[in-house]
Amino acid sequence: MEIASSFTTVLSSQPFFVPTIVTALCLLLTLFAFTTVRSISSKPSKSDVDACDFAASAEKKAGGGCDCVCKCTSPEMVEKVNSAAVIAAERQTGASMMEQLVPEITTHALSYLDYPSLCRLSMTNSLMRKAANDDNAWKALYHKDFTWEQDSVTPTNGWKAYYAATRAIVNINNDFFNIIRERSLPAMSRFWLNADFVKCVHASGELFSGYNAVIQSWQLAFNWEHGVNFQGVNFQVRDVRARVMSDMAWVSMKTFVDMDSGPFNVTNTFEFHNGRWYMVHHHSSVMAIDGDVEQQLVHA
Repeated sequence: MEIASSFTTVLSSQPFFVPTIVTALCLLLTLFAFTTVRSISSKPSKSDVDACDFAASAEKKAGGGCDCVCKCTSPEMVEKVNSAAVIAAERQTGASMMEQLVPEITTHALSYLDYPSLCRLSMTNSLMRKAANDDNAWKALYHKDFTWEQDSVTPTNGWKAYYAATRAIVNINNDFFNIIRERSLPAMSRFWLNADFVKCVHASGELFSGYNAVIQSWQLAFNWEHGVNFQGVNFQVRDVRARVMSDMAWVSMKTFVDMDSGPFNVTNTFEFHNGRWYMVHHHSSVMAIDGDVEQQLVHA
């Protein structure tokens, strides 16, 4: 109590009161000035920001990422910017490598792909779509899957469309042999074009002309009591050669009913009507092997 009373007496005296107030104000001003200077020093000046932007713009025009580390961004922001720059550089490098490949090398690499794989590749991205749709790639695939005989052909709609049309007609030609295996007369009736100019020459050499006569000939073949059980026969179709026009196609091949009878030369002709292909001509003849034609006619 005596100390507090003495202290109050001192402060109440005029000589000590004024210096005490001045000292306290000086301390407050000093603390405020220190805080203000620290806050200002942590903010970037306009010149620093402009310098950083100029450096980043120069780096971007040069094709690289912004590698400057300045005070205008936080460490997290700098890391995000650099990461984005690295990813962009990798993408640009990959694209340029693909574009810089010699076209012959790209075509050769794509020639190892089959038809479904090449179609899937074209759906990955724009760059792969451009490479997978290259006309030379589809021409090479056509030669690999079908024949070199049409190397001088220039398809109207490109080799990709020509490959697809050839693939379709080859599949339809395979359906013809599946119908024979199944001995399905209704399916054979739908397979042929209903017209009076269609013709069918069986391996026996007999000619049938007109839709009704052709279908009747297949009915006789399927119902032949002493004939071959087609359901147990595995047709071997080889050396398939197809030529496709806008509304007509023909397929030539060799077929084996069994390995003892030798091959048959077969030609099938198709016409395109109402959105689908129809058979209009079938010709089968025995290929002579060592002069044993008579025995092969029995198998036919």
